[in-house]
Amino acid sequence: MTLIELPEAVTIAGQIQKELKGKRISSGVRGSSPHKFAFTGKHSNDEFAAIVREKTIGVARANGSLILVDLDPGYVLSLGCGGEHILCHTSEKTLPQKHQLLLSFQDDTHLTVTVSGWGEVRLLEQSQVASHPHLKNNQISPLDDEFTFAYFRSLLNELPENKRVSAKYFIVSEPGILGVGNGCLQDILYRAKIHPKRQMTSLSNEEGEKLYQAIKRTLKEIVKLGGRDSERDLYNKKGGYQRILHSKVVGYPCRECGTPIKKIQYLGGASYFCPSCQAEQSLI
Repeated sequence: MTLIELPEAVTIAGQIQKELKGKRISSGVRGSSPHKFAFTGKHSNDEFAAIVREKTIGVARANGSLILVDLDPGYVLSLGCGGEHILCHTSEKTLPQKHQLLLSFQDDTHLTVTVSGWGEVRLLEQSQVASHPHLKNNQISPLDDEFTFAYFRSLLNELPENKRVSAKYFIVSEPGILGVGNGCLQDILYRAKIHPKRQMTSLSNEEGEKLYQAIKRTLKEIVKLGGRDSERDLYNKKGGYQRILHSKVVGYPCRECGTPIKKIQYLGGASYFCPSCQAEQSLI
C-alpha cells in the first residue's frame, strides 16, 4: 500500500501524465472487490463503466494528496487521498486479484487501483471538480513559489491567542499544510527541532522560520527523489527518499545527538521524535 501524501501524489500524477496521457479506455471496472472506504461519488459502478468507455486520458495533476486525471471529454477521475496502490500494467499477468478500479486501454495496457484503509476512485463531471469534498483550492501548495514565509506567518497569525494548537495539529489538521500527513510530518518536525506537541503560539520568529524552511526543504527533497522509501510509485518502485524518523528507528540513537528516538501516540497516530533535539517545552 502506498499512503499517498503530497510528494507521492506529485510523483504518481507526473507518471500518469507521461505514461498514460492520450490512451483511450476500452473498458473500466470499479467495485469488483467491494471496499467500505473506497469513495466513489454519485455514479454507480455500472454507470462508471458506461461513462469511461472510449474516454481518453488527459492531463493529470496533484492537489495535495489527491491525483486528478482528466478523462476527455467531460470527466475527471479522482484518486489518492489515502492508502492506495496505483499501478500501470503492460500485461494482464500482473493484474492484482483484488482491486477497486481497473482501466483497460486499447493498446492492451492497464491501470489498477487497490485501496487499503481508505482512498478515492471517484468519477466527477468537470463541472463538479470545484466542489470536490477534499479539494483545497484555497490553500497554497508548499511546493509552489507562492508558499512564502509571509504566507506561512499569516497562517500563524490567524491562530486565536487563546487557542492552544500543537505543531502536529497545525500542519496536518488546521489550518493544515496542503498534502502533508503524518508520514512527511515526522522529518519536517525533526529538521525544525520542534516537538509534535509544541504549542505553535509559543514559537519564536526564528523557530517559525526554521519550521517553514523544514517544510519546503523536506517536501522538495522527497519529490525530487520520487517519494518516500516506504511508498511505491506507478511502476511499483519504492521512492528514493530515506526517512529519518519511523517505526524502525525507535530506541536507536538520534543521528544528531545520540539520544534514543522515542514514540508516542498522539492525535490519532504515532509520532516519532528525539527527546533532546525536539525538547518538550510549551506543550499543548
